[in-house]
This record gives sequence, C-alpha cells and structure tokens, in this order.
Amino acid sequence: MFIVTLAYLAFVSLALPPSMLGVVWPSMRLSFSQPLSAVGLVPPVGVLAGLVSTSLAPYILRRFGVGRVLAVGTFGSVAALALSAASTNMWQFLAAVAVSGLAAGAVDTTLNVFAARTFGPRRINLMHAFYGLGAAVSPLIATAVIAGGVSWRWAYLIVMGLQLVVALVFTVTRSRWDVPVPERTTSGTPSTQGVWSLDSTLGIVLAAVQNGIEATVAIWSFVFLTELGVSTVIAGGLTSGYWLTLVIGRIGFGSLAERVGSWRVMGIAVALLLGAAVLANLALPVPAMAAVLLFGVGAAPVYPLLVLTTAERTSPEVADRVIGFQAASSSIGNAIAPGLVGLVIAVQPHAFGWATAALAVTAAVLVLVIHRRVYADARS
Repeated sequence: MFIVTLAYLAFVSLALPPSMLGVVWPSMRLSFSQPLSAVGLVPPVGVLAGLVSTSLAPYILRRFGVGRVLAVGTFGSVAALALSAASTNMWQFLAAVAVSGLAAGAVDTTLNVFAARTFGPRRINLMHAFYGLGAAVSPLIATAVIAGGVSWRWAYLIVMGLQLVVALVFTVTRSRWDVPVPERTTSGTPSTQGVWSLDSTLGIVLAAVQNGIEATVAIWSFVFLTELGVSTVIAGGLTSGYWLTLVIGRIGFGSLAERVGSWRVMGIAVALLLGAAVLANLALPVPAMAAVLLFGVGAAPVYPLLVLTTAERTSPEVADRVIGFQAASSSIGNAIAPGLVGLVIAVQPHAFGWATAALAVTAAVLVLVIHRRVYADARS
C-alpha cells in the first residue's frame, strides 16, 4: 500500500511545475523583459521534450528498471525547477522547461507502465485523479507566493523542495518498484502483433483525441460560456469545476470499473461526452454550463482505462512500448487540439460546440471499434 500511495503522490508532483506557470508568468516576464505573449514559447518546448522521453522511456525501462527511472527522472525535475528559479533570461528558462519535459515524460510513462502491470481500474483512475489535485494545488502555491510580495522564484523553490522529497523516497524504495510483466490471463490467443499493429495504433490515436478533448474544454470553456452571456464569475467557477469533475469522475468510475469492467465504463464515458456535445451545441447558457461539467465526467476515465487495457489490446511483450507511445500521443493531442479549435473559434466564436462534438464522435467511434476488435479476439 505504501508504493501505491507513493505513486499517487508522484502524480500530484507531476502536475505541480506546469500548472503554476499561468500565475507566475506576469511577474516572471518582467524579470526576463519579455512581452506577455512570449509565454506561447513554453508549451511547445515542454511538449517536444516530453515526446522524446515518453517515446524512449519503455526502452530505458528495460535497461534500468522502474525504480531507477523514477528516481533519476524525479531528480531531473528537481534540477529543472532549480534552473527555473535561477533563470535570468527567457532562454535559460526554456532550457529548464526542456529538462522538465524530459523528466516528466519519463516519470509519467514509467508510472503508467507500473500501474498497467500492477493496478486495477480503481487504483489507476485514482492515480490519474491525483494529477488533477496537483493541478489545483500548484496555482494556489504560486498565488500565495505572489500575494506575499516575494519573488516568483520562491514558487519554483517550494515545488522543488516537494519534488526533492519524492525523489529521495523513490531512491530509497527503487528496488520495490521493479515487477515482471504479468502473463496474459484473459481468454483467447494472445496477440503477437507489433507496436504499430492496428490494435495498437487505434489506442494511440484515441489517447490523442481524448486528451485533446480534455485540453480543449479546459482552455476554451471560459470563452465559450462568456460568449453565451454567462457571467465572468460563474464561467470562471465552472472552469474550475470542470477540473473537479475530472477528479471526481476518475474516483467514481474507477470503483465502477472494478464491478462492471473497463470497457463498459469507457462506453458510458464516451456516451457522456456525446451528451455533453449535444448540450454544448444548443448554444444556450444553462445547457452550456451543464455541458462543461459533463465533459469533465465523461473524459475522466478514458485515458486511465486505455492505459490499463493496453496489454489486453496488444500483448504483454509490447505493452510497455505502446503505453509510451500513448503517452506521447496524448501530449500531441493536448498541444494541437486546443490550438486548432482556437483557430476555428477566431473565425466563428460559437464553433466550440461542433468542434467538441467532432472530437467526441471520433472518441466514441474509436472506443467502439477497439472494443469490438478485443471482443472478436477473445472469441477466436
């Protein structure tokens, strides 16, 4: 149980560095003599670095094991936070972001591999729920620092201290993390297809689409609601509420999946996403507010359960590598989908509804096709 708890806390720590940037940037940019828009340079650097490490993490895992990768990756995050706090210009900070992306990508993939090997639906959903908790706590830390009248650098130093504790615990417990890949126990003949088989590729695409939905709603829901006449205060509260429903949804659906199965829960989840898209397309204030919260509930369990079922959809031999590519794909969806939707919204302000509907329909079709292929393999 100690290792399970540590995995949860590690996911909290993963969310801390990126989630506070929005709060510290207005102060940070003055230190770097940068315009407000320069913050747009940060996400691509972090995403590209994360793509490299998430893609390579499964290969590194085979060489060094879960425990060592977690320890080294978390110390890498500590170094990145120290470099961020010490940065005197934008280029130094971007270098720190790159190091942070490399470290976070490795830790994220490694924890997901470990969870897929050893956790059930409830625990893996709860682990991902803790990421939402970290995303909520981090801006509060940064806000307290800024409101206290001290330098933004202290926010990074405080988070660095928290990460250092996690890194030390990972180091001490590194031998307890390494477990063998479990044998396939489900009925049917195990798949021997490679990493880029159709079954694997469908899951990789679904990871991008699902995380694209998550990020799009998180970024554009405030604009969507205020365009429909919802007050700024209520729209802001619902945007925060969206993250809360993601956390609650993962906790609730994780327990439900233990009883009724992962695939049934994923079916329920995409049905909720479709329902949210319908409400959003009504373009009325009250249904729109309900849609934002329903998007959070529907999106909550899809990615954790996709990770959990990787070996079932592919084979234990390639599952770790596929999980790495799913993590990389999720980062791509996270980065690209909101930008594309933003371009559409710039032309047609009310396009949020049908843009999210297109993503929800795509996710639903992918889940249906993947489930049918898994069911067909089990019967063959």
